[in-house]
Amino acid sequence: MTVADRTPSMLEDPPQVGMVAAAEVLRSRYGIEAELRMLRSERDRNFLAITADRRELVLKVSNSGDDPAQIAMESAAMRHVEQTDPGLPIPRILPAIDGEPVVLVKAPDGRSHQVRVMTVMPGDVGDLVALPDWFAAEFGTIAARTSHALQGFGHSAAYRRLDWDPRVVASLRPYAERLPEEPRRDPMERLLDRLETLPAATSRLPGYVVHGDVTLSNLLLGADRITGLIDFGDMHHTARVADLAISLTSLLRESEDLWPAARRFLDAYQRVLPLEPEEVGLIGELVLARSAGSVLISAWRAPLYPGNEEYLTSLVAGSWHVLDEWSELDPAELAQRFHRLCGTSRVTSVPDPTLPDRRGASLGGRKLSPLFYRQPLQVVRAEGPWIHTADGRRYLDAYNNVPVVGHAHPAVVQAISRQAALLNVNSRYLHPNAVELAERLTASMPAGLDTCIFMNSGSEANDLAWRMARIVTGRSGAVVADLAYHGVSEATAAFSTNTYPPSARPAHIAVFEAPRGAADETDATRRVQHAREDLQRAGHDLALVAVDTVFSSAGILTPTDEFMRGLQDQVRAAGGLFLADEVQAGFGRGGRNLWRFLDFGLTPDFVTLGKPMGNGHPIAALITRREIAERFAEVDEFFSTFGGNPVSCAAALTVLDVIEETGLVRRSGEVGALLSDGLRRIVPDVVSVRGQGLMVGVELDAAPELAERLREHGVLVGTTGPGGNVLKVRPPLIWQPSQVEVFLAAFEAALG
Repeated sequence: MTVADRTPSMLEDPPQVGMVAAAEVLRSRYGIEAELRMLRSERDRNFLAITADRRELVLKVSNSGDDPAQIAMESAAMRHVEQTDPGLPIPRILPAIDGEPVVLVKAPDGRSHQVRVMTVMPGDVGDLVALPDWFAAEFGTIAARTSHALQGFGHSAAYRRLDWDPRVVASLRPYAERLPEEPRRDPMERLLDRLETLPAATSRLPGYVVHGDVTLSNLLLGADRITGLIDFGDMHHTARVADLAISLTSLLRESEDLWPAARRFLDAYQRVLPLEPEEVGLIGELVLARSAGSVLISAWRAPLYPGNEEYLTSLVAGSWHVLDEWSELDPAELAQRFHRLCGTSRVTSVPDPTLPDRRGASLGGRKLSPLFYRQPLQVVRAEGPWIHTADGRRYLDAYNNVPVVGHAHPAVVQAISRQAALLNVNSRYLHPNAVELAERLTASMPAGLDTCIFMNSGSEANDLAWRMARIVTGRSGAVVADLAYHGVSEATAAFSTNTYPPSARPAHIAVFEAPRGAADETDATRRVQHAREDLQRAGHDLALVAVDTVFSSAGILTPTDEFMRGLQDQVRAAGGLFLADEVQAGFGRGGRNLWRFLDFGLTPDFVTLGKPMGNGHPIAALITRREIAERFAEVDEFFSTFGGNPVSCAAALTVLDVIEETGLVRRSGEVGALLSDGLRRIVPDVVSVRGQGLMVGVELDAAPELAERLREHGVLVGTTGPGGNVLKVRPPLIWQPSQVEVFLAAFEAALG
């Protein structure tokens, strides 16, 4: 490639317009009298005009090689930015006497030039001052705001090729041989080989019309902020991340330590405009490309214009500093450093055979940190009812109740992301999310359940209910079902009788037999009475009966209304309180009501909710009566630092919105009926299919082995009940009939 191959606009000499001629243009075409002085520029003629009333304006005489359409684009873009981000400090274009934003003047050498008049932005030019400590972050913010403000702007003149675009740096290869320092030529050639792929690599990334030159030379600095962004002359259509790299390179040229400066810039940039992982992976390569372009263009241009050599070589030293620091890094290593800076390093889909051993070594092995399946799954992503693994397989999720409205539900992800980008703070500050969520939850409860307390897990919710029950009743005993599960805290682990043998049961815990067949009210009453007698013999009395309303860990049981009301009524008759644990059963899983206890006509003293409340985001709640909470507060207190924080509450509010707007309670009942009916058609009559809605248990001796075979057929389930002999089917509530068909086909195939 030769100089003759370059675009004409790069070769035209600056306009031959002096201060006298410029003052006449300002007077005759704009009606403005002013004193002028010349400003620096490589290709244009710029003048500072000071009017009689001390207003400061810039008269910009563009290079004759510039396309009129590009000048029109710049003017339109500046008006667009003024509308989309009025607070962004850019100049305003003044119209001429005839109302036009651009006028045409002829220079003494016969060339015609386009002229504009703009307001002056205050401050010192960024590349002429020592950069203050706050600059890198402010720079990142301004760069992102400018890019964001130009989203949606379009112009036909933007589809042009610019040598300064880092994507096309390999096209500058002919100038490598002109580098003044011969030892640098071969390394530059090798670097250009590496950067040849940038056009293809960036073609898949977000792109639009960008400023193209948000750099130190176009930024004005005040005492504590950036006060101006000027010069839209390099606008073009490119990848968004290429525009970012142009700005970041400008900062790094002036930074002794590159990585801290990059971190401050990118932290601020992503507060405004989060980046895609694919973009982040190319930031380092594009910074190298922009740096290489600077030294190559200087090697080309400086000999052509010796009178302007100082300006044309001003970027060289800083560019070599960046190149020397980063060009020797392997591209993968450089990309990984930027992923860590930007928070995208954890996005991976590559199988890692070392994970099982590393997990066992660091997380306590299989006993403390058990995994599903004989061949554990390395999961990498999920969407809706599907989970994807690192080996490329997709599995139907028939087990995970926590993502109640489906994995990575876009509305929940959006709510979490936006609130996290705005504010997350502890719950001792006022915030509307917590108040609205508490109002909506208590409104869904029977009369009297008017007080909501937030925490992070169902274990914490059950733990607090137990503390309240002991204080309110003055007693110390609890009754739970055999094979119950209510949490992992010290108190709720004692309630979780499925996790330890009867010989290890604490004296303050008694059990009743879960209802495995038809049971009437008298039977429930008898069971609570017997359990209370056990407590009294151990020196305790009944403070609380806690019930998981689907008896999940006991095998997914379907008690009668009479049995459940018998439990509630008997504990109250005995002077205790009744807790409905809705961690697994709640949010419409039963297919009739939002809460399973309502199916039985119960009015509990406590209702506990767990992580399905936030679709997996850590939030839980205890809902109780005001008099219980006030009695507790007289002698004790409860505070969860991040219970009910704004982000978690945003997730929970969105879950309620999705359930209401998409009718998930009704769908759970309909789809659950299809599932249960289909299973009963497949299994023999001797096999019990139990449950309601999308909480189904299939009791058979081979349940653990069947779960393994279902996994081989692309379906994920769990097991529960005595000896793990019940297949546990508990999918996200968004299942459609088509997912039931997939499950039933896999189930029949797995039965063999």
